[in-house]
Amino acid sequence: MDSVWKLPNGGHIKENSMKNTPKIVLTGGPSGGKSHALKMLKTKLEACGVKVFIVTEAATGLIKDGYSADASGFNFQLAIARYQLEKELEAQKTAPKENAVIICDRGLMDSRVYLNDDDFSRFKNVLGMSEVDLRDCYDAVFHLDSTAVDKNTAYKNNEVRDESRSEAKNINERSLLAWCGNPHYRVIPVCDSVEEKLDILLKEVKAFLGIPKPLEIERKFLIEYPDTDYLMSLVCSKSEIEQSYMIGEEGKFRLRKRGENGSYIYIKTVKNKISDTTREEFETRLTEDEYNELIKNNVCTGSIKKDRYCLMYNGTYYEIDIFPFWKKQAYIEVELLSEDDKVILPDFIKVIREVTYDSRYKNSSLCRSIPDED
Repeated sequence: MDSVWKLPNGGHIKENSMKNTPKIVLTGGPSGGKSHALKMLKTKLEACGVKVFIVTEAATGLIKDGYSADASGFNFQLAIARYQLEKELEAQKTAPKENAVIICDRGLMDSRVYLNDDDFSRFKNVLGMSEVDLRDCYDAVFHLDSTAVDKNTAYKNNEVRDESRSEAKNINERSLLAWCGNPHYRVIPVCDSVEEKLDILLKEVKAFLGIPKPLEIERKFLIEYPDTDYLMSLVCSKSEIEQSYMIGEEGKFRLRKRGENGSYIYIKTVKNKISDTTREEFETRLTEDEYNELIKNNVCTGSIKKDRYCLMYNGTYYEIDIFPFWKKQAYIEVELLSEDDKVILPDFIKVIREVTYDSRYKNSSLCRSIPDED
């Protein structure tokens, strides 16, 4: 069945009629620099020929319109979500399908930061959306660390927010956890200057959008089987993934089904190898119906299932893949902006060896032959 987005007035729009325009989120704790970042991204990206559509922060808009602000209040967060959905849908219908991007000043999953577990469950039920829907309807998420997390940096809030430094730090940490698990999640740290922070953000956003080329640069390491309970005590999220390697009239491509608790997103990926660490990568979001049609009408050369633990640790996003056929080992992968970037893995991860350059450990190879455990 096609995914359906609900409008505040009770109407709806099918996801497949509004996909293809990348939609990203800028989030983080108070005083993270989002306002400056939005202006900078619009200027710099449009100079590269990309049309930028901004979805402004719903909470600030409601407060300025006179809405009584109670961040932890269920009704306020529900009002934010409905406002956000309406504005995102307007942007999706307006934006062209190519050479455009939608940038949201915060997103639906930010409500998780302010709601307790019971209220968040009620929140999802009222909207008719799962946690995967709220988090992964965005193609990428960029978390701008609050200046509150750095004791050596001055902390100053905007005109409609009054969080203390300790409150802002707590919001920042809860935001990190809420968004962890999105397929493309990056943290932009506090830097010595605003300009340096914005420069890092611009590089990350351009890399995601494929400017100048849509490259995937990653390193992969074989590791000892991790303590998954310990992982989940950190800023970490678990997803179920099923990958199918297909051949059709257009050539080879990969289909991915990713999610949890019966809620999934579907992605088609075409890769062209440039080097052992770098590939051109073209991704397309699919509806469930489109995914099933591609599975049905093309030749599957192999499929594989795994559990992916997405770990945000010391500002770096790691993906740890655990397979049902191994009991003593797993993978850890990290994406890079450049082949020359230094890789620092978490100190509690026990590395067996790097397998970036070993074709036996590609997922597509594991479909056909599984190397013995070390």
